Amino acid sequence: MSQEPCLGILLPDDGPDDYEWYSLGEEVPGLPRLEVGKVPSDGHHAPAALLALGDVERLVPMGRRLVEEEGAEAVVWACTSASFIGGLDWAREQRAGLEARLGVPVTSTALAFLEALESLGLDRVDLLSPYPDDVTLRLVSFLREGGVGVIHDKALDCPYAEDSHRADILGEVRRFRQRYPDLSRPLLVPDTAIDSLRRREAMVEAAGGEVLTANQVTLWAGLKRLTWPQRPASLLGLLAEP
Repeated sequence: MSQEPCLGILLPDDGPDDYEWYSLGEEVPGLPRLEVGKVPSDGHHAPAALLALGDVERLVPMGRRLVEEEGAEAVVWACTSASFIGGLDWAREQRAGLEARLGVPVTSTALAFLEALESLGLDRVDLLSPYPDDVTLRLVSFLREGGVGVIHDKALDCPYAEDSHRADILGEVRRFRQRYPDLSRPLLVPDTAIDSLRRREAMVEAAGGEVLTANQVTLWAGLKRLTWPQRPASLLGLLAEP
C-alpha cells in the first residue's frame, strides 16, 4: 500500500469510463492519491432509486475497501442526488453512519455544497439542475433546510446519470444566464456525472459569473478532510482560497 496520503471517492458505477474522477489524480499535479470505489447503481434519477442508492449499508462495503485496502484517510460519497434525496437530517445521518463504520472523516457532495456556500458567506443561489422536476424540488428543499434559498432554477430532466454526463452543459449554462442575467448569485450545477473540474473556467466564462459544481465542492471538501494543503485554483476557483 502506498504511503502517499489518499482520498477515497465513493462513486456510483452507473456512468461511462470517461468520468473525470478516474484520471484526475494522475493528470492534475498537486493532488493527493485519489482512489475511486464504485457503488452498484442503475443510474436512474428517481427518488426511490436514489434513496436505495444512498443507503449506508449499500455504501459501506466499498467504503471499507477504500479504507482498508487502498489506505484512504478520508472518504467522500461523490453523488449529489443520493446524498440530498432524503433531506438534510437524512444526509447528516448518512454521513454519521459512514464515519462510524469506516473510522475516517466522511462527507458527501450534497453536504459539501452547503459547507462551501457557508464558507463563502453565500445564502442565495441559482440552480441549473440536470435532474427531473421532482428530484430538483427535493434539492431546492434540501438547500432551504440548510439555510440557502434558490432564486431561479431550471431542471434539464435527465432521467439517467449518463444523460447528465452527455448533456451540453456549457450551452445550458449560457442559455440559463441569458434568461436569468443577474450575476449577484453563484450558479449551482449539481451531479457528479457532469465532468466539470477541467471545464470549470469555461463554465464560469459561459455563465459570466461564479459557478459551483458538484465535483468542485466534492474535491474541496475531501481535501479539507484530508488536511491537504494544496488546492488547485484551476479546479476549485473561489474555494482554492485558504
